[in-house]
Amino acid sequence: MNEQEIIRCGVVGYGGAFNMGHRHLTSMERNPGMTAAAICEPDASRRQVAQEEWPQARVYARLDDMLAAEDLGLVAIITPHDTHGELAVQCLNAGVSVVCEKPMAITTDEVKAMIQAAERNKVVLSTFHNRRWDGDFMALRELICTEQLIGRVFRIEAAIGGYGPQGKWWRANRRISGGSIYDWGAHFTDWILNLVPEKVDWVSGYQVKNPAWDEYTNEDHSEYTLQFSGGCVATLTVSNLSMLGKPRWRILGEWGAIEDTGGKFMVKTLVKSRQLGAEIAFQNSDWDAYYRNIHEHLTKGADLVITPESAARVIAVLEAANASASSGSKPVKPVFT
Repeated sequence: MNEQEIIRCGVVGYGGAFNMGHRHLTSMERNPGMTAAAICEPDASRRQVAQEEWPQARVYARLDDMLAAEDLGLVAIITPHDTHGELAVQCLNAGVSVVCEKPMAITTDEVKAMIQAAERNKVVLSTFHNRRWDGDFMALRELICTEQLIGRVFRIEAAIGGYGPQGKWWRANRRISGGSIYDWGAHFTDWILNLVPEKVDWVSGYQVKNPAWDEYTNEDHSEYTLQFSGGCVATLTVSNLSMLGKPRWRILGEWGAIEDTGGKFMVKTLVKSRQLGAEIAFQNSDWDAYYRNIHEHLTKGADLVITPESAARVIAVLEAANASASSGSKPVKPVFT
């Protein structure tokens, strides 16, 4: 594919939550030659909204019909987590490149099938880890990986949470969502795996369900611990049972430390044997960078930033965390290390 070719884009799923269908198509169309051509959505009321927002696109109720009628170059899957694998494989087998909303899927078996379908049909597969371009993470990665201000990282503590029951919708249904750790936990896992470029030896998980909140099946508190091959240990906490919060990031290196203080990082490091501290502001977020990279990959052969293999590692960690929690926190080696 070259720059002159039009990349006809579609989305599967145009639900009202977060208006993600509109967000994906808008970000796609900010690239030259990428155009919103088709939308698939089973709900009639949302199909009407989609048609009003994208009058130039054709709207379908069934994916089979959309794939048969449209000559698409790229489709984004924006549906409940447990449908990602099957829908992605269907599009890949139709010869269409796929961007899958995070998480890539729920199980590593689904992920393997997706990767195999992409390779078999010689099309692109990626996952919408657009938060690689969050301002806080870009600043953090620069401090740790590029400038190496705190030396070799040996401890990462990451957390997000608060107190209160989860919403009454599919994201709170463990069978559909994969568990609460598959939501924000997917972002954090992707971040952690990109801060420490080493294999994961094992994952240990711990989960708590508040019996008073019985209207949904997701756990209410999840933790996992990653042991990297080089010795770094990372812990992630995702909780809605936490009345007292924790810093989003607290990272220790051999000659320094970083802590998220809200809007900026407190960084301490050694300079000529002296301990010095500084506040580092977050960078500006740039979520459109995700589809810029997809466009450049499709038209110019640029390296794909979010490869299927990198997204697969995220799912392997989350799956191992769930398996470990179910077995009494026994360490589990992830399928993709």
